[in-house]
Amino acid sequence: MLLPLLLVPPAIAGLAYLFLYGGIEGPIDWAMDTATHGSRDHRRIALTFDDGPDPQRTPALLDALAELDVRATFFLVGGAVDAHPELAARIAREGHEIGNHTYTHRYLPLARSRRVAEELATTDAAIERATGAVPALARPPYGGRSTRNVRVFERHAKRLVLWDVNSNDWRGAAAETVAARVLERTRPGSIILLHEARDGGEVTIDAVRLLVPALRARGFELTTAGRTLESRAGT
Repeated sequence: MLLPLLLVPPAIAGLAYLFLYGGIEGPIDWAMDTATHGSRDHRRIALTFDDGPDPQRTPALLDALAELDVRATFFLVGGAVDAHPELAARIAREGHEIGNHTYTHRYLPLARSRRVAEELATTDAAIERATGAVPALARPPYGGRSTRNVRVFERHAKRLVLWDVNSNDWRGAAAETVAARVLERTRPGSIILLHEARDGGEVTIDAVRLLVPALRARGFELTTAGRTLESRAGT
């Protein structure tokens, strides 16, 4: 997937990847106004979940969010939506926000603009079939973006949403460690990256159960990414 980067010196390849990776702001974001967080003057924050829907873990995650009375944002993969439309429908029915996470979860900076457009369009179609609505938000896999494909997102009327808090839940740490990392890094306006579809995804659900009361105790309002970004101007 990242083979072209392997053909240049490692230091240069590493820097190039960091400039394109969603967890780090860089020139692309300053020039294209991509969103990594909401207003720092408002204590709204968003839990976001990538890569679903997943038949093994999404139902349990939705159960937990319902028990905690939290609305979150799910960036769904189109292929998974087509495989499990009933789960996408449930996410929407229970009041969560849905975003486009491409159809095949490919690394977009290495894709042609036409392919990026196809990824977005086929995912929009899958989500609309399942939920009756086309998402306004989108997140590129791995947060990977280039100036060229950010423009494709704009042409498809997508608000490109990244994050400023990476839970690292995919690394296999215990739920307590994941929760502690997020609590340490969360600020007003933060958008928090989590994953619903992965091996060991139960840890993410356990971390959410720890995080929500702890974040509320610190005075944060947990809402969707779209609502968190409403007052982003002036950050």
